[in-house]
Amino acid sequence: MDEKRFSQSDSNLQMANNARIEHTSSEGHEGDATCVAYFDGQLFSGGADGKIRIWSPELQLLATVNAHEAYIYCMAINQHGKVYSSSCDGQVHFMMPPYGDDSVQELFRCDDAIQAMYCDGSVLYTGDDKGVVTTWTNDRMLFKYSLVEEVKSLAGEQNLIYTVRDLDVVVSQVAEGKSGKYSNKAVIPGKSPLQLLGPLVDGKRSYLAFTDRSGMGLQLVNNLSQQRYSKIWELPDCHEWIVNALCGNETYLYSGGYDKKVKGWTDLGAGKPKALGEVEVDSCVNSICCGANNTVYIASSDGYIRSAKFV
Repeated sequence: MDEKRFSQSDSNLQMANNARIEHTSSEGHEGDATCVAYFDGQLFSGGADGKIRIWSPELQLLATVNAHEAYIYCMAINQHGKVYSSSCDGQVHFMMPPYGDDSVQELFRCDDAIQAMYCDGSVLYTGDDKGVVTTWTNDRMLFKYSLVEEVKSLAGEQNLIYTVRDLDVVVSQVAEGKSGKYSNKAVIPGKSPLQLLGPLVDGKRSYLAFTDRSGMGLQLVNNLSQQRYSKIWELPDCHEWIVNALCGNETYLYSGGYDKKVKGWTDLGAGKPKALGEVEVDSCVNSICCGANNTVYIASSDGYIRSAKFV
């Protein structure tokens, strides 16, 4: 498919006004709400206070877990509902339902910052500031891959590892066998964050989304092997400030950042995305995730959690 590039002023990309904030949490984290993840009818938020809060879909607080003694960087949830979280003191913890202080266990600790994690089924991927990606299954380490540069965003699928290193998105193919070796399959100009999304085809997501090198525009490329990561479209300067949060599903892509806005997009594979609208958040958007019934959950720098609807 030919690459499509659109300016923010393109009349077909003007934002609709259907998007709205539906709920705001009655209380927040102490400091930033740093990450959110949704699983099986519950929302999990991590914060600078080291706590993981568990919410109903309508953002009623169900539980507060003292997961860490330090700032939480990120979370990931596997197919069994095991919640992994990393903190700035180099520790990665996990918990299983029923979630609570007594269920928190340590997976490992290190001298490096684990700033990115991702779950694909039962496999956990962790990436650190030294450029090492580690894969885990059943809470046992499988392999370590030294990708040289700091891992700022991370995903994994089948035998592929997707990372962002400064100004490039890198797709690495893992060698078969117990070698820990890999080869670069693609290097694409772009920045963190990245997001796998779109319909599943032979166990792989159809699209890979990430920001352009300015950090304020979005790009979408084909993720299926026969398409060789060809660019579908590019939206330069679709945000006024740096984008630092993406989420998506089979149909929609959402983006949020320092401009205190979350925006939605659809018709992703049609060559020209359709803008769904935008919501204003009162503070910087740190993390977003997709929930049920086309709900988007937002973690922001004021410590509060919000839910938004775009369709």
